[in-house]
Amino acid sequence: MKDFMKKNQFFTYSKMCVLALTGASALFLASCAKDGYDDESFDSGVSNTQVATISAEDITITPSADGKSQTFNWPVVMGAGGYRVSLIDVANPDKPIINDSIVDGCSVKGDREEDVNYKLTILPLGNKQKNNTDASAAVEKLFSTFTPTYKTIPAGSNLNEWFAANPVPTEEGDNLNYDLEAGATYTLSDVLDFNISAVTLRTNDKSKHATINFQKEACITFAAPFNMKYVDVDCSAQEIGSTNHGIFAFSKDPSLAPTGVDINPALYKWDKPMIEKPVTFVNSNFKNVKSYFFWDNLQTVCAMTMLIDNCVVHLAPEKAFAGGVFWTNKGSDGSGSQVNELYITNSTFYELDDCVGDYKYFYQAGMKSGEEIYAEKSLATNTVSYTNSTFYHVTWNGGQWGNYNRMGGRDCSHWIMTDCIFFDCSPSGVPRRFLHGKKNQKYVTFNNNTYMKADGTFQDITEDGSHDYDQSGTTIEEDPQFANPAIADFHISGATQVARKTGDPRWLP
Repeated sequence: MKDFMKKNQFFTYSKMCVLALTGASALFLASCAKDGYDDESFDSGVSNTQVATISAEDITITPSADGKSQTFNWPVVMGAGGYRVSLIDVANPDKPIINDSIVDGCSVKGDREEDVNYKLTILPLGNKQKNNTDASAAVEKLFSTFTPTYKTIPAGSNLNEWFAANPVPTEEGDNLNYDLEAGATYTLSDVLDFNISAVTLRTNDKSKHATINFQKEACITFAAPFNMKYVDVDCSAQEIGSTNHGIFAFSKDPSLAPTGVDINPALYKWDKPMIEKPVTFVNSNFKNVKSYFFWDNLQTVCAMTMLIDNCVVHLAPEKAFAGGVFWTNKGSDGSGSQVNELYITNSTFYELDDCVGDYKYFYQAGMKSGEEIYAEKSLATNTVSYTNSTFYHVTWNGGQWGNYNRMGGRDCSHWIMTDCIFFDCSPSGVPRRFLHGKKNQKYVTFNNNTYMKADGTFQDITEDGSHDYDQSGTTIEEDPQFANPAIADFHISGATQVARKTGDPRWLP
């Protein structure tokens, strides 16, 4: 994976006394060489007094290089005998990250996640040996790991009307973060085109998703990086007409979008519109999707990376679709559009058993081959990756898991399918169709997958018990025992799947 897996790089302190803490349950004490309260090494001379508190402005926060932890450092309070420290996610205060821990030092380390509003509390404690009492008040420092907000969209807005009154800047630049209010409801009544403007739609509290109701032929289109985070989309009122077949799509006229040769002519040969940075859908839920989740809108565009992570997608097609849930097939000139790297992880895609329609494919790509995108053939790779995800009753009606005109059998193609559960998907074989019927592809990774048919038997098993396509030896031929698929409860209790932690992690016991 490329940009979306990279974190910002940060400076670190080389001479800092740090208390390492990776969660509320792991805490140990460390003292600073000059902390003001180690009697054996230093006497502050402060006694018989109430110790001072700390200014929030004097607390420094240093994220780790990988972004998974953060170190808090504060100045010494003379005469203090320690500090009581707590750290909480404001949206989840009942599960403290650091829970009123007594710190004998001047710094502490705790977990860090993206897009969290944090509150750090520090109370300097007295020193009984010096007859010093606690500070009069704890200091509270509020901070956020959300990237800065560009604009907040008022609750209840029709997004088409709001963006018409508040146009997105058309010049290329950094991603603009548009915040939706926590728990609020919005409407999308028609096509909303961001074209070459890089936009993120997100709820400003990831524990209380905003909901967007898609109506009529509503669709969000883009020709630049687009990101959706912590949002629920309800397509129950969407109408599938002649001009729109998806809920997300490439812009209808992306002629002004940057091209590969514009970005880096030494690397790319692609002279059509290109979206170099990732398109992502993160921690979002989609209800009653009646059409394609994503399609190319008959435009010749290359999106280098598309990521669906920690999402639940309820597919509810009302008719048979000839294309795929992800469909980049035609392109405006017939040469094929492209998603060069498609990643689905920690997610669920499902149709209920009473769904009347279905899709022909899960992913259909009429794309260019890697060699036709890159100028440097050693970098000519494309990837299709499904990891730790659950797929239920998708492409069940004679459909196929994949159809790729220019990818199958190519040395530039990378195929990854690990820790997934497939139930009643692609009757002609999930692993077979995933590999486009090519048994000996160069870069293939299978591991811990379940391919179960509706009748309780399993796919890809030949008469002699061998497996033609998934030859990893890790295939799980066991019922995952979903809790109640009729109400979209896919919690599992199958012993092997539970032991190996397969499928969408949200459904683990």
